[in-house]
Amino acid sequence: MRGGRGAGGRVVALAVGVPLAVAGIVVAAVLPSGGGAAAGPLHRAVDAYLEAAGGGGPGPAAAQGGTCPAGGEDPVAALRRLAPAFGHRIVSSTESGDRAAVNVELLPRTGDRVAVALELRRSGERWDVCAASTGHVEIDPF
Repeated sequence: MRGGRGAGGRVVALAVGVPLAVAGIVVAAVLPSGGGAAAGPLHRAVDAYLEAAGGGGPGPAAAQGGTCPAGGEDPVAALRRLAPAFGHRIVSSTESGDRAAVNVELLPRTGDRVAVALELRRSGERWDVCAASTGHVEIDPF
């Protein structure tokens, strides 16, 4: 009898352990990890934009051709109000059609990190930053 219980325990452990291991692999593949996120066109556009905006020199040019809604605040001005010069780290992103939201952390040269959400629109192959606001948007990885 004792041998039967041990074998059943191994089956239960295997039945629970394998799905948990698979779930861990899926979560690791879906959730971004610091600077290890894949650099697709969206992330490359955000990196280039924030490198120019955070460098302290002239900021990136505003989006051309009506990609962004009229009347919004200049995203570079909003970012520089939070930190005049900064590095950055992409935290997470989501895109749907020609719209995207990207959560970033601004890394000011002095002071604490600042959570920022960027709203982007795509025109052809080009992504334009249309708005920047403090905080992060909630992104469901599934």
